[in-house]
Amino acid sequence: MEEVLALIEEKKHEFAQGPFMKFLQDKSIDPRQRLAWGPAFAPFAMSFKDFNKNVLRKEPSDSKLQEMINQHSYEDGRHWIWFLQDMKIMGYDNPMNYTDMLKFLWGEETQKVRKMAYDLFAICTFEEDILMKLVVIESIEATGNVALFEIAKVAKELQQITKQCHPYFGESHYAKESGHIQASMDDVEDYLKSIQLTKPQKKKAFTLVEKVFADFTEAMDEMLVFAQKHPYDLPFTTTRNINQSRTAA
Repeated sequence: MEEVLALIEEKKHEFAQGPFMKFLQDKSIDPRQRLAWGPAFAPFAMSFKDFNKNVLRKEPSDSKLQEMINQHSYEDGRHWIWFLQDMKIMGYDNPMNYTDMLKFLWGEETQKVRKMAYDLFAICTFEEDILMKLVVIESIEATGNVALFEIAKVAKELQQITKQCHPYFGESHYAKESGHIQASMDDVEDYLKSIQLTKPQKKKAFTLVEKVFADFTEAMDEMLVFAQKHPYDLPFTTTRNINQSRTAA
């Protein structure tokens, strides 16, 4: 597993250099605008609860590793509550036509975010090798560790405006993302490195790492485009539509 973890670390470094991260770091942009992609991230944030409960978790556990995954699933599977709280704090809890909301959540602008969630379900639902599920979890955690580090810094700026803590975007969420599976044991990383993989397992693990990072990169690129097109106070209206309306007026 040590070589797989090394690849994850390499992909993590590449992920940290992406345009979405650069956008989050740009302090010339209002922090509210740098987080304007939040509503479009809902398909993933909300489905992650089901992914942890129905795909990763297996009770009663039949191994030490499954017990670790179960512990992780209970921790990661409740972050959707924080997401809802942040959406409310940021003013996105206003009444909206139900069918319009459905069209938004399953529309063209959230295709990659939905695909990211669908692919995780597809990869892990019928995966019998628990070590491959572990590889997927480690890859997810690596992307979360990178993204939430930058997002938490933006949320700290945002707090100066809202005068409120942001449980999903803020430091409390980042503090839960160590970059590894969340389990109540010492030296998790050393334990993971000690796991021996066969050549076929290693080959498959490398493929899964590449796939997870590719999906997350595409999804973050999609969120960048969304934030660039949608004013933070009008998340369901594109800048193009606003400009057209102003021109018509």
